Amino acid sequence: MLRIEDYYTDAPSAGIITMLERPEVVNRLLNILICNFSGFNYTKLKVNMYSVQEELEEYRNMHQEYLSQIQMLHAYYDGHQLALKRILKDINYDTHLNTKVYSPVIGCPIGCKYCFTKCVVDHFGITEDYKKQIFRGFYKMTKDEEGNDIPELFNIENENPIDWFLTYMSDFGCWKPEWQENVLQQIIAASNIKRRQRRFVDTFQLVTKRPSGIDLSPIPVDTDMRNVIISCTVDRNACTGRITDLIEKTKDYRITACVVYQPVLEYIEPVHLDELVNTFGKDYTWVIIGGEVGGANPLRFEWIKDLIDKCIELGIPLKIERDIMKTVLESGYEFMEQSPKLLREAKAIRVRNLELKKGAVAEYYEVKIAELNDELKRCAPADRLDIAASILYGEVEIIAENAKRLLERMPEFDLIFSAETKGTPLAYELSRQSGKDCIIAHKSVKLYMEDTLEVSVKSLLSEKKKKFYLSAEEARAFDGKRVLIVDNVISTPESLRDLEVIVERLGGTPIANAAIFTEEGNIKRDDTFFIAPLPVQEYA
Repeated sequence: MLRIEDYYTDAPSAGIITMLERPEVVNRLLNILICNFSGFNYTKLKVNMYSVQEELEEYRNMHQEYLSQIQMLHAYYDGHQLALKRILKDINYDTHLNTKVYSPVIGCPIGCKYCFTKCVVDHFGITEDYKKQIFRGFYKMTKDEEGNDIPELFNIENENPIDWFLTYMSDFGCWKPEWQENVLQQIIAASNIKRRQRRFVDTFQLVTKRPSGIDLSPIPVDTDMRNVIISCTVDRNACTGRITDLIEKTKDYRITACVVYQPVLEYIEPVHLDELVNTFGKDYTWVIIGGEVGGANPLRFEWIKDLIDKCIELGIPLKIERDIMKTVLESGYEFMEQSPKLLREAKAIRVRNLELKKGAVAEYYEVKIAELNDELKRCAPADRLDIAASILYGEVEIIAENAKRLLERMPEFDLIFSAETKGTPLAYELSRQSGKDCIIAHKSVKLYMEDTLEVSVKSLLSEKKKKFYLSAEEARAFDGKRVLIVDNVISTPESLRDLEVIVERLGGTPIANAAIFTEEGNIKRDDTFFIAPLPVQEYA
């Protein structure tokens, strides 16, 4: 059983999955699962999200604004043992992509037999009838002090350019004209704000199988919407006329035009692509090729070879989707991730900003650790530990930097283990960066747990033992594994030994211990890795 649990959403201080709301979380998660794992059956996946503010009240140093936003995602899947960390990395840590998924409209009247989204919406009851479209607007527009439009829909404060995908659960050409106008006006207003602030604009992707339904007439023709990518989908040869429909409906406007050959169900002639380039130019044209989600009808290379060759001839940026990348590579083609001008420039800006941020974080990190150590030397034992723990909340960059530096010195390990304490964020970040699974011993029995195992860990400041719980499946995962034990502060050798005993009881081998701080008395242990030592302190 795959289990994704205790991952917090929409919390800058503890975010593992960052999505806008439940439908997008479910859809993106399932899409990644189906595209990457053969035999995955979405009907066996159960997803639940709920508020966990009460459970997090112990973290009083976490800002109340964040607490009110945090939700917990529980996902259960009976079937293949899947690479959980790979899934989470794909969902959340798309630094170079920085894609946000939001569906202003849910539902599509077209009724394609292979429609993956309809299956998901129906299975999870997101709407009562997928063929009946639901518009989640109308989205409001306000004015700033200078009379400029301020959109309700899009985040305009993000320093990095964002790639918005707006038709994950609908078809743009099937939207009512007034819906199209409302969302496009929101896009234009958001773009203008960033231009006035001399920041790079976000990009917005809109996809349709019905380009004849596109209505841009309310938009002035001189409006710069080249950051809006309007795509038509072509899955069969008889549907190539959609390309001319797309050109006809958008040719007078400054947009980026795209043809999405996905899923390719038969041989498709490379027609009308020259017209596309001549109309919009190479910098504002794009082609995407992919197979059917889930691989029900495997794509044959001869169906797409002429499309690839035509794109090469015309110089059209071409993206090959991951599901058919191996097939294309084996046929002698090497370019896979090309994109139109604005997407390329946006990615370059994000990469540059990431490098600048890493440099700034490293410098800030050294100062922060030094300042914190000076403060800790003057504190009582309990206060000192509490201050040391606080570094793991509200300091996302510090957590990431800690994990990176620890992993550079770590021996090989198979599994990460931590108790449900303030060391949990570090354990999850080590898991994300290393790609190794992480198991957390919980403070209470969770609903998914079967044949629950109770384990005890000594408390540093109390004689009373803390009880933690693992499911039978989690317990079995330790057998024969080299286990990295993680906490935020290692205070005594005894605190380490308690967790090591649990690992040994479950058939694992404690291979190393990792923490941000450790008492000087633990420094002599060769298997303990830390960032900074704490002064020795006697405890009453």
